[in-house]
Amino acid sequence: MRPLRLTLSAFGPYAAETTLDLEKLGKGGLYLITGDTGAGKTTIFDAITYALYDHSSSGIREGSMLRCKHVDDKTPTFVELEFEVHGVRYMVRRNPEYQRPKARGEGMTTEKADATLTYPDDRPPVTKAKDVTAAVQEIIGLDYNQFSQIVLIAQGQFTKLLNASTEERSRIFRKLFRTQRYAQLQERLQAEAAALNQQRTAQNAKLDSLLGGLQFSPEDPDAEALRALCAQTVPETALTLLDALTARQAAALEEAGTALQTTEAQLDKVQQQLGAAAQAQRLAQQLTARQAELAAARPALDAARAEADRHAGDAAQLDALTAQVTQAQSALAAYDALDALCRQQTEARDAARLAAAQAQKRRTQLDSLNAALAAAETELSALADADTRLLALQTRSTQLAQRGEALAKLEQRLAECQHQAKCAHKAQESYRAAAAAQDEARARQNTLERAFLDAQAGLLAESLTEGAPCPVCGSTHHPARALLPHTAPTQAQVEAARQAAAAADRQAQTASAAAQSALAAANEAKISLRRDAETLLPERFTAPEGTVPLTFALMTNVLAEETAALQTAQADCAAQCRQAEADCRRKAQLEADRQNKTRQRPALEQAAAEADRSAAAQNASADALEGQIAERRAALPYPRRADAQAALDKLEADRSALRTGMDTAQRRLKQAEQTVAAAEAAVDALTAQQTAAQKELPARSAEELTAQQTELTAARETLRSREKQLSAQLLPNRKTAAQYRAAAEARQTLESRWQWVSALAATAGGTLTSKQKIKLEAYIQMNYLDRILRYANTRLMQMTAGQYELERIGAENQRSQSGLDLGVIDHYNGTRRSVKTLSGGESFKASLALALGLSDEVQSSAGGIRLDTLFLDEGFGSLDEESLELAIRVLSGLTEGDRLVGIISHVGALKDRIDRQVVVHKARTGGSTVELRV
Repeated sequence: MRPLRLTLSAFGPYAAETTLDLEKLGKGGLYLITGDTGAGKTTIFDAITYALYDHSSSGIREGSMLRCKHVDDKTPTFVELEFEVHGVRYMVRRNPEYQRPKARGEGMTTEKADATLTYPDDRPPVTKAKDVTAAVQEIIGLDYNQFSQIVLIAQGQFTKLLNASTEERSRIFRKLFRTQRYAQLQERLQAEAAALNQQRTAQNAKLDSLLGGLQFSPEDPDAEALRALCAQTVPETALTLLDALTARQAAALEEAGTALQTTEAQLDKVQQQLGAAAQAQRLAQQLTARQAELAAARPALDAARAEADRHAGDAAQLDALTAQVTQAQSALAAYDALDALCRQQTEARDAARLAAAQAQKRRTQLDSLNAALAAAETELSALADADTRLLALQTRSTQLAQRGEALAKLEQRLAECQHQAKCAHKAQESYRAAAAAQDEARARQNTLERAFLDAQAGLLAESLTEGAPCPVCGSTHHPARALLPHTAPTQAQVEAARQAAAAADRQAQTASAAAQSALAAANEAKISLRRDAETLLPERFTAPEGTVPLTFALMTNVLAEETAALQTAQADCAAQCRQAEADCRRKAQLEADRQNKTRQRPALEQAAAEADRSAAAQNASADALEGQIAERRAALPYPRRADAQAALDKLEADRSALRTGMDTAQRRLKQAEQTVAAAEAAVDALTAQQTAAQKELPARSAEELTAQQTELTAARETLRSREKQLSAQLLPNRKTAAQYRAAAEARQTLESRWQWVSALAATAGGTLTSKQKIKLEAYIQMNYLDRILRYANTRLMQMTAGQYELERIGAENQRSQSGLDLGVIDHYNGTRRSVKTLSGGESFKASLALALGLSDEVQSSAGGIRLDTLFLDEGFGSLDEESLELAIRVLSGLTEGDRLVGIISHVGALKDRIDRQVVVHKARTGGSTVELRV
C-alpha cells in the first residue's frame, strides 16, 4: 500500500483544507516528517489510518474526537486519501460525526459519520463506514491492528518492551499478538479440571448413598461385607456381592410364596367343610318355613274356587250387553257421516277461496316476471361488450408476461456480465501480483548474480595455499589475499534464483493470458448486454443527442424501474381482467335468467286460468253437499250426538263392570293355584337338598374346623408378611444394583476424563512435576519473541557493526514461571549481560531493531503482504553521529525495492542528511500548515 495524495479539512490541528501530494516524494528512499512539537507530525499518519480504518494510529483518539478546535462551525471535517495497491489506485473519503449549522433555519444539527470508497473501474462505489472499512481491509490484506503495527513503528513502546520485566513484557505481547486466548484456554482447562473433580466427589457421594441404602437381614452370610461397601470398593467386588444378595433374597421370596400357596389351599378346604355344615343348617330352616307357607295357601285356594263358581252365569248377560253396545255404536256412526259431509262442505268453500287467491298470486308473479325481463334487457345492453373487453385484456396480460420474461432474462444477463467483470478484475489483480513477483524475482536474480561475480576474487583467494602457485599470476606468495564477503551467495543460491525467476516469468505469462481472456469475455458480455438492452428498452438507452452510456448502476436502476412499472401495469391489467370476467359471468347469468323467465310466462298464465276454474268447481260442490246434510240430520235417533254418546257410554260401563268381576275371580283362582303349586315344589326341592347335604357333612365338628381355620389364617398372615418383607428388600436392592452399575460406569468415564483434563491443565498451566514451569501463553509468547529476535538481530548487528546481538533468556529453574527475559551478547568481548546495561543510544538501536523485527514478523504472519511505505516515530535524539549514520544506513536498506520510509522526528542532524522533507508549521493563531520539500 502506497499513499499518493492526502487531503485534510478541519482535522486535528489542520484548520484549513490541506492537501499533501505524497506522490512527489517518489517511490523509494527516505524522507523526513519534521516540525515543532505538537504541530501535527503524527496527525498525518493518524489521518491515513483514520481514512482507511476509522481509527487513529494510536487508537486513543476516535473519529469524533479529531475535529479541529480552530475552525468555524461551517467548515466541514473530512479526510480524503488516494492510495495505490499493486499498481491500482483507489480513493477513500471519510468524515466523523460532528455538529454543523442547519441548512435551513437556525440551530445546529448532527452530521452523521460517513465514508465512501471509489474504485478505478466501473464498479459502483462502496458507502457506509463499516462497509468501506471491510473493503479497504480486503484490498490491503491487513486489519487495523496489523496495519498500525507494521506501517507506524513507534519507538516508545519498544523501548519499554526492551527494559520491561517478564510480567510487563508478557502483558505487552498479549496486547501485540492477542495471546489472551491462550491464557483463557489455561483458565478454561483449570476450571474444567476443578469441575470434573467436584463431579468425582459428587459421584463418590452418590455411590456411598446407594450402597448405604442396601436392605438385608443381619443373619445374611455377607452382612459384614455388605456393610463395608463404599465408593472406594472395586466395582466388580461390589457388583458380585450385590448380585449374590439379590439372588438369595429372590430364592427366599420364591420359597415364602410356595408355602403361602400351600397354606391358602388348606385354608380353602377347611372353609369349604365349614360351608357344607352351614348349608345343611340353612336348608333345614328353609324347609320348615316352606311347609308353613303351604299349609297357609290351601284355604285361600278353596275360597278362590267358590268365588269363581259364583260368576259362572254372568257370561250370557255379558253377551246381551255386547250386542246393545254394537247397535249403539252403529247409530253413532251416522253422526260421524253427517260430520264428514259438513267437513267436506267447509273444505270445498276453503278450496274455492284458496284457488281464487292462487289465481291472484299467479297474476302478481306474472307482472313481476315481466318487470324483471325488462330490467334484464337493460343490464344486458350495458354488458354487450364484456366478451370483447375480456379478450383484449387477456391479450394485454400475455404481452405483459412476455415483457416480464424479457426483463428477467436481461437482469440475468446483467448479473452474468457483472460476474465476468469481477472475474476480469480478479484476473488483472492476479496478473499485477504475478508481474510484481516477476520483477522481484528478476531483481533478486540480478542482485545475486552481481554479488556472486563480485565475490569470485574472494572465492579464488580461499583456495590459495602458501607455497602453491596462484592460477592467475603464478606467484607462490599471497601476502594480500582478497576477503570473501560473509554475504556472498553460493552457486546453488544463484541457480535457485534463476529458476525462481523463470517460474515467475511463466506465472506472469499465464496470468497475462488469463487476464486478457477474462477481459475480452467481460467486454463481449457488456456489448451483448448493451445490444439486448437497446432492443428491449430503446427509449432508455437511445436519445436524440446520441447513445446513452451504459453502466451497471444505470442498468440496475433501469431494470428496477421497468420491473416496478411492469408490476404496476400487471396489477392494473389483472384487476381489469377480474372485472371483465365478473361482467361476462353476470351477462351469462342474465341471459340464462331471461330464458328461464320467458319459459315461465306461459305456465303462470295457464296456472292462473286453472285456479279460476278450480274455484268455480269447488263452489258448485259445496252447494250440492248442503242438501245432503239436511236429509241426514232429519234421520238421526237423537237430536244431538252427545245424547247418543251418553247412551253408548252407559252400556259400555255396565259391560265393563260385569267383565271386571268375572276376570277378578278367575285371576284370584289362578294366583291361589300357583301359590300352592310353588309351595309344594319348594318343599319337595328342599327335602331332596337336605337329603343330599346330610351325605356331605364333615366327620369333624364345626368347633374343630373353626379352630383349624383360625390357625391356618394366622399362618397365612405370617407368610404374607414374610413375602412382603422380602419383596420390600429385593426390589430396592435390584434397583440399587442397576443404579450402582450405571453410576460405577459413569464414574469410570468421569475418572478417565478428569485424569487427562487435569494433565492437560497442568501442562497448559506449567505445573507439571519435574518439568519446566512454563505456561501455554508464555510458551506462545516465547515463540513470537524468538521469531522477532531473528529479524531484529539482522538489523541490530548492522547498526552496531556486529557488536551486539539480542537473546532470550530461559527459566532459571523448573520452579520459576519465566522465559521472556532479554539479554544482549557483546561479540567484542564475548560476554552476556542484561539489556538494562545498554546506554541510551544502544537502547534506541535495540528498540529500533525490535520494532523492525516486529514489523517483519507481522508482515510474515499476514501472508507475506508487502507495504510500500513505512513510518518511524521519534527516538533518534539519543544517537551519536556514528550511531545515527549506521541507523540511517539500516533504514536505507528498508527502502530497497521501491519502498518509502518516513521518519517522524525533529532531530536537526536528520534534516541535514535527508533532503526530502514534509515540514509541519504551527501557527500562533491556531491551526497548522504543511510544506513539501523535494
